[in-house]
Formats: sequence, structure tokens, C-alpha cells
Amino acid sequence: MSGKDIAIKVKPYRQILGSNLWDDITLKIMAPDIQVSSTILPALPVREVPVREVRFREVPAREVNPSFIINDEHFAEISTWIDRRPSKYKITKIPYKFNLLLRGSRDGFTREIFHRLCDNLPGTVVIVKVNGTNEILGGYNPLVWTSNNSIKWSITTNSFIFLLKTQNLPNSILSRIIQPNNVIGCSRYHGPVFGGSFYMKNDNKLWYYCHDDIRYEKRLRSDAYNLLIDEFEVFQVLKD
Repeated sequence: MSGKDIAIKVKPYRQILGSNLWDDITLKIMAPDIQVSSTILPALPVREVPVREVRFREVPAREVNPSFIINDEHFAEISTWIDRRPSKYKITKIPYKFNLLLRGSRDGFTREIFHRLCDNLPGTVVIVKVNGTNEILGGYNPLVWTSNNSIKWSITTNSFIFLLKTQNLPNSILSRIIQPNNVIGCSRYHGPVFGGSFYMKNDNKLWYYCHDDIRYEKRLRSDAYNLLIDEFEVFQVLKD
């Protein structure tokens, strides 16, 4: 150390060092070759301290819910119905990805837009939010939608319609097909058609629900009439 460093950095601690050691330090600065009486220990080797490796468990980023209408619990419930499971999937165990094909508020509410965005894609879920009541109605089509010049009916036992749980409804209602004929209706003049029970009526957010359709096992609503909707979404169900 230089004399300046000793004066600035060491001298303030002279009382701790003791008078004998301080005198030896001063003497060593003036005459480096002279012998001193204080015991001077050799410098300790610098030991490198290993840096502990910390590993963080990678948690996969959770996909953002793609719907403006339903929540993760609803997606788990619909997945359970598709697979006909006796117990509901946990939210973290949903085996499907729900790919948003159409959102009315984003893409439009017309039949032409529905067919342009949703035709020829197997396995779709249609969901609507009813104006005034906040009811959430929907249906699952395991087949494809097509744009025929006249309505074409398809046969399936795997389609179903539903009314989802909300603040005003403690439990969801599932209504499966009991008569597989004339279940899914396809035509360029119609939007999605689930039998005579639930379908898009025209291009100005008007839908229809009928509780007397004998093709489905349960009523979703207590009455039947035209339904004005606030939102409309269609998802393709893909194996995750």
C-alpha cells in the first residue's frame, strides 16, 4: 500500500491496531528493509466460493381463455360431455384446445360469415349469449357445416345442446340426442341448425329455441320463442 492509502485507510483504525503495530507499520513505510517486531502473517489464499446452481421448475404458460362468453370451467364441462365421461375434467386436465373460428362482435353475425369461417371443419361448438337474461346456450356438432342450396340433414348420436351455468343458474343443463335423424341442418340460407330446437334464424342476431323438439332428451328453457343475442362464438375442438 502507498503511504497515502495507509494515511487515509489504515490510520483511522490505529487504536484497534495497537501502538506497537502502528509504529511498525510507520517504520516499514519509512524503511522497507528494516526488521519489525510485530508478527506479520502471510496473506491467506483466496478461495473461490462455488456459486450454487439454482434451478427453477419451468411452468408452461397458460393459454389465455379465447372466449368472451364462457370460462375455463365451462370448457372443462363441454370437454367432459364430448367424451361422455361420468366425472368432469379438471380445468388443468382438459384434453382439447378450443380454436376460435368466429366471434360475432369481431367478424359479424351473418350466415355468410358463419359459413365462410366455419364450413368443412369437423367438431365445432356454437355458443350464444342471450340478450336481457345473460343465458348461455350452445350446441356441439361432431360433423361439418356445409353451404348447400337446400337444407341437408345429417344423422349423428354425438351431437348435443346445452344451457351453461351462470350466476342465475346453479348447474348446467345437457340435452343429448335421443332421435338421431335430422339432427344437424346445413344450408347456405341458414346458420348453424341443431334440429328444430336451436338455430340461427336470420342475420340480425335473432335465434330460436324450441323446447318441444322430440329429438333431444331435456328442455333447456321453460318457454320457446325468438332470442335476441349479444354475442356469438364458434370454436373448433382439437385434440390437445
